[in-house]
Amino acid sequence: MAKKGHLKAALTKHNSAQQLKAKQRAADEARERKHASIVASSNGAKGKTGQAAKRVKQQQHGAQEVPSEKSSVSGLSAKKQGKQRQVEPFALDDTILLVGEGNFSFALSLLSPPRSHPPALLLATSYDDESTCYTKYPDAKDIVATIRKIGNRDDIVRFGVDAGNLQACKAVVGQAADTRRRWSKIYFGFPHVGAGHKDEMRNVLANQLLLARFFVSAAPLLTQGHEPAYAREESNRGSKRRASSPCDESDGEDASVITDIDYADEEAVQQLQQAQSASNATGFLPPSRAGSILITLRNAHPYTLWDVPMLGKRLSAMLPGIAATAPPLPKGVRTPKVADIESARAKYRLWRSFEFLPGMWKHYSHRRTIGWVEGLSTSANEDILRQGVSNKGQAPGKSSKHAGTGECRTWEFGLVP
Repeated sequence: MAKKGHLKAALTKHNSAQQLKAKQRAADEARERKHASIVASSNGAKGKTGQAAKRVKQQQHGAQEVPSEKSSVSGLSAKKQGKQRQVEPFALDDTILLVGEGNFSFALSLLSPPRSHPPALLLATSYDDESTCYTKYPDAKDIVATIRKIGNRDDIVRFGVDAGNLQACKAVVGQAADTRRRWSKIYFGFPHVGAGHKDEMRNVLANQLLLARFFVSAAPLLTQGHEPAYAREESNRGSKRRASSPCDESDGEDASVITDIDYADEEAVQQLQQAQSASNATGFLPPSRAGSILITLRNAHPYTLWDVPMLGKRLSAMLPGIAATAPPLPKGVRTPKVADIESARAKYRLWRSFEFLPGMWKHYSHRRTIGWVEGLSTSANEDILRQGVSNKGQAPGKSSKHAGTGECRTWEFGLVP
């Protein structure tokens, strides 16, 4: 009788997993059909000029996929007719790995309303050890305690995780070889080595090497499957897009911050959590679609010198020069080679880029890599939104070293199939 009971339980788990995957596929297909219908309808309309033409461009470049009823992914609704909808980079069923967290406030924003991302599908990691983290960021201890309470487990947060060597963390890759974890979104917000190099180019090279290591390390951990509709459309438009500098890539005219996010209703959250708990002992079930990595930076000098879009797309070509001239890595940290890129199949293409709006992320408060510095650090996100120093009064042709746009940008990359 015991054996029959075990068999029945196993069959129940298997059936639940299959049903969930089928629902996910159906939801993905419904979203893509709806999205394709909207784009086709827009392209087929005649006499589109001025603001109407801009809205079509925005739908093609920046708007998120249109969700089906009770879909895992819910959209951001615009407050005004004709305004571009802000991009929601995460879906309710995404398995999300956050790397390089500072005070963990971004993780808290994902787990809290209105998003309320399922805690079983999220892992937040920091490069610092726990003691160092709490010393650098005085607010981190309370934030981590809140996250652990929401997740009902301590291991939802991990310390001492190197974004360039993710395979070294068992919580990231999974405990056993036959149950390797896969992430549909790996997010690195405002990466910086924090080494304090005075020479600007040494600082640029050090951070480019950090990102190169991240690109290589993250590739084998991404989920596989079909790409989202917006990524395929971006690829099709690539040859037609006008030439522009990498950091000028845009998703259209930006609208004001939209806060009325309908990420998912409570019933949808409960259904997803119940289904995942039934199909997997840990509740961790990745979606069956291609995963991506996201990197957010200020779109201002000197960060534009890092050339993030080009680095992602031409990693093999750029890595040798960066590795040969960048400041040496800490003892015991290995510099990747082109062979490592090939082994990890870390060949990327840019899916899209869009403006990062701190106001969309309740509880998020930006912190510098060096930690909280009295008299320099700001309470929330003022630091990343500042406009920078004016060029007025400088010699012709010479730009201000600290001039900025007051804009932050996220680049999303997927692996080349």
